[in-house]
Amino acid sequence: MVVPGGVDRSGTERVIPALLWLIERVARDHQVTVIALGQEPQASTYELLGAQVINLAPAGPGSRALGGLLRRAVAAVGEAGKPDVIHGFWASVSGLAAVLAGRRYRVPSIVSVAGGELLAMPEIGYGGALGRGGRLIGSTTMRLATHITVSSGWMAGHVRARGFRVDDIVALGVDTGAFSPGSSLRPYHLVHVASRNQVKDPFTLLRAFSLVKAEITEATLEMIGVDVVDGAVERLVNELQLSDSVAISDFVPSSRLADKYRAAAVHVLSSRHDAAPVVVLEAAACAVPTVGTRVGHVTDLAALDPPAAVAVAPNDPAALSEAIIALIIDPAHRAAMGQAALGWAVAHDADHTARAFSDLYARLARPAR
Repeated sequence: MVVPGGVDRSGTERVIPALLWLIERVARDHQVTVIALGQEPQASTYELLGAQVINLAPAGPGSRALGGLLRRAVAAVGEAGKPDVIHGFWASVSGLAAVLAGRRYRVPSIVSVAGGELLAMPEIGYGGALGRGGRLIGSTTMRLATHITVSSGWMAGHVRARGFRVDDIVALGVDTGAFSPGSSLRPYHLVHVASRNQVKDPFTLLRAFSLVKAEITEATLEMIGVDVVDGAVERLVNELQLSDSVAISDFVPSSRLADKYRAAAVHVLSSRHDAAPVVVLEAAACAVPTVGTRVGHVTDLAALDPPAAVAVAPNDPAALSEAIIALIIDPAHRAAMGQAALGWAVAHDADHTARAFSDLYARLARPAR
């Protein structure tokens, strides 16, 4: 596997939990080597969850430095011998390294697309396709990959709309041993788990919550995530006079997030773009439904029969607030939706993801052999 990071040796900080769950499960039955591009500032090798991680020092600025990183990554792929299959996360530099290594060793390459690599949202400075270099990396990666996967049906449409194929939809499921239903529900409490940045749009969330608060005075909101907008969220909280009802936390380890979801009546997502937000599945595994914008898993779950989420248009505080209010004042409907979400999350959990990818690895490797 080739990853951009998210595999810190601590297993708790600077990690992508969904990748860790996948690595741990695949490594039970296969020899797994993970090539990490810049997880640590110096080159290093360490064991993590049954896999060997080869960390490459990050590249400096410029195309020459990037070329050097790609050459080092391709060489590192072969350190444990010729692989049977190479899996790149995402359609960025790490995915490009994976497909180049696939050509070098003449083995199949899989690229799992995160979603933002092919997107350009200049109004908020978001997306891998904002610059010519990012567009070239993304298109080359998608063109050279043997097999392309995405994590949601909504995401498949997004990728195809940009002229690329999608071969499989495999959700990056959650560890349902760590995320499971509980009994600490607060009936008017909302939780939002996401970095505080422009694409996650916490500003629409706060304006929506202000409208919720006007109707339901007992309502409270906890926002969990690292701040990358220099305190703008806290300033808006004060401007809207919500400081008594909104709690803001920075990093919370994955091991402690389940309790945060269980305490909530509803999980809220306000992203302007979010191809497959794992937080929706974490909340679902705790039997907590999501009210969110029409992106990723929110769209997919809302389309189920019975629905397992509520989806509204992005950047619309009024629509978001109305959907939140309708759900939290109807406990029976909320509980039914939570159970529908739980059923989907359990059926598509981390074990399911590992089985799906293991089957894919076997299918692709067999012709190569």
